[in-house]
Amino acid sequence: MKTLGMFITMSFLINEASQAKELQDLTLANDTIVESIKQAEGLKQASSADTVYRKKVVETVKAKMAQSASLRINPSVKKFQSFLYGFRQNYQDMLDRWDDIFLPEAPSWIRSNPDFYKFIVPATYYSEPIEQAFSIDDWKPVIPFVKEDAIKDSVFQVPRLTRSADINKEVNKQLLTFYLQYPNLVHKNENDLKGIEPLSDKLKVRKPKKEKVFYLVGAASQTGQVREKDLLVVKPNFWSFSGNGYAQFSQNYISDNWYKGGESTVSLLSGAVLQLNYDDKQKIQFENKLEWKLGFISAPSDTVHQYKTSEDLIRLSSKFGYKAITNWYYTVSAEFKTQFFSNYETNSDNLVSSLLSPSELNIGIGMDYKYTRDAVCNLSVLINPFNYTRYSVASDRIDPTKFNIDAGEKVKNQLGSRLEATLKWIVLTGLTWETRFSYTTNYEQVLSEWENTFTFAFNKYFSTKLFVHTRFDDSVSKADPEDSYFQLQELLSFGVSYTW
Repeated sequence: MKTLGMFITMSFLINEASQAKELQDLTLANDTIVESIKQAEGLKQASSADTVYRKKVVETVKAKMAQSASLRINPSVKKFQSFLYGFRQNYQDMLDRWDDIFLPEAPSWIRSNPDFYKFIVPATYYSEPIEQAFSIDDWKPVIPFVKEDAIKDSVFQVPRLTRSADINKEVNKQLLTFYLQYPNLVHKNENDLKGIEPLSDKLKVRKPKKEKVFYLVGAASQTGQVREKDLLVVKPNFWSFSGNGYAQFSQNYISDNWYKGGESTVSLLSGAVLQLNYDDKQKIQFENKLEWKLGFISAPSDTVHQYKTSEDLIRLSSKFGYKAITNWYYTVSAEFKTQFFSNYETNSDNLVSSLLSPSELNIGIGMDYKYTRDAVCNLSVLINPFNYTRYSVASDRIDPTKFNIDAGEKVKNQLGSRLEATLKWIVLTGLTWETRFSYTTNYEQVLSEWENTFTFAFNKYFSTKLFVHTRFDDSVSKADPEDSYFQLQELLSFGVSYTW
């Protein structure tokens, strides 16, 4: 490119020099002709009738003109002009070779370039050349009165970023010309080339790659670069498993002669939460949660039982949601809860509750609203306009009227609505609030529960928990008419906890 630029620059300079020389010669010739004409005029005035003088004037003018025409350009200039003309002609011939369909092979000065792949594969019909020919997307009006700025075009410009696209357009033009002139030579369609491998498995020769020590040593120094063989493509896993467990212990000792009286007590509370969730980050969410709580407390005043259960719960819940709009999901939900151990009245063997007595099953259809903020706040509000609830008691020794079941019956089914809201909020560093509120009604009676757990974490393993559980149930029978349907349970304990 530098040599071509020098040639062009030199041609411009020599052309200017030759033009100046020609102008000088032309001026000299004009002066000679003018002088000859003046002499002719003088001769004419001297004797206008004499034809001899006229012939002499004509011969004189012709001689002067022949003398001016005999002036020649410098031979070196003509030689350079001839060389430049030949160079341009050869360059144009090389460009014109693209139009020759009988070209046996690509010119040697053309390097391998994937942008010209359409010329390499067998003659094929592509739809893109036809679409490009009929398209007017790149059309723009041409203004003939605006001249190109040669100086601006000669200055270095930013490299074209659309080089491949420009080449593809020119290739399509050549292919379209080929289709029109030689349609009988095109036997392939672009659909025939899809999915074709360069070589079949039988023709591929697989040889073990020889590792060189030099590259193995040098690879360690190349930070931020990953070789192809080091890449690991992992199939996305939309399932996630998490959980946490805790064990809380509290102890209170009071001597027999304590001035205010009282009893020494020991309590133990344990629990665990396991979650298995599916989320494809697009439409479907499937949440499964297993909760377990178990607590014991010593009962010195109970002459029949040494320990009693203070907390006993096992609850399994599941929700399947399909995304409707932002943060809202069409949801089918189910929940089942019961307890493990038996619980008795104080100083008595009367059974109050036991395994599957009672048990509660809720199945509903509705919508679920979800809000998550940087793992600090996780809110879910489930609204089931259609909800089925089943209360059951398996043991004959338990009074069913305490669990929303009619006397003499073991099962009660009812239809209604249900609202359930769960929230996990990291209020401060080391302070987490977990709450669950449920409201179930058959439009005649209401069963509502509000569970709150405040966790004060000292570190990863030690924490203090405060449990506050309220309940309202106007369907149970009251031993005393003055009793309230509102119930309350509270527990504060210290112990170990772990989250994974």
